[in-house]
Amino acid sequence: MADESFDQLKARIQRLEEENRKWMRLAGISRLTKLPNSLMLFQVVLPQELAKGKAETFALSCILICPDKLGDVNQKNGRVVGDQLIQQLAQFLKNQLELNERLFHCDGANFAIMMPTKPEGYAKRRAMMLKNVFKDEKFSVDRVEFSNMTCSIGTAEIKGEIEKVKISEITDKLYNELCDRLYQAKASGGDYIVGSPKSSRTA
Repeated sequence: MADESFDQLKARIQRLEEENRKWMRLAGISRLTKLPNSLMLFQVVLPQELAKGKAETFALSCILICPDKLGDVNQKNGRVVGDQLIQQLAQFLKNQLELNERLFHCDGANFAIMMPTKPEGYAKRRAMMLKNVFKDEKFSVDRVEFSNMTCSIGTAEIKGEIEKVKISEITDKLYNELCDRLYQAKASGGDYIVGSPKSSRTA
């Protein structure tokens, strides 16, 4: 160990850091935000919630939200600033949570909020509120200010009777719907919400 060169030591530290990141992912925790990640949401938490489902009483919604043009921030200000901005976004979204809502940092700049579904269309209205307060928020990283930021959002809902034998199919379907709708929102130019059964652009 005493004869280990600086480059060898640096390489060993990098390997250890990568190993640590891998185990955090496997543990279901985001290294960057310390929030539960997509593995925790879709492989652990959501199946547990679905297992509680009863006919005509179970209802659950998820919102997948991502800031628009974060790649421009990384390109202009560097990845370190981009990562710090994501950390601030995580804290901002935490502060927006309402009773029984749970926040997940899925990957990259994608965040998911799982919530009990309330009246019809609640998830879309909740998404609209989040989109609007997001645009009004001001963020600052190393004296670089970010304001009037927009985000894209996809929403999906699960309602009714849940058959335990189909839980994995339901979670896969929800995941695919959320990803597809977020992609559609971004493809529409951002600052957009896509839900079920139709999409809606808001002022």
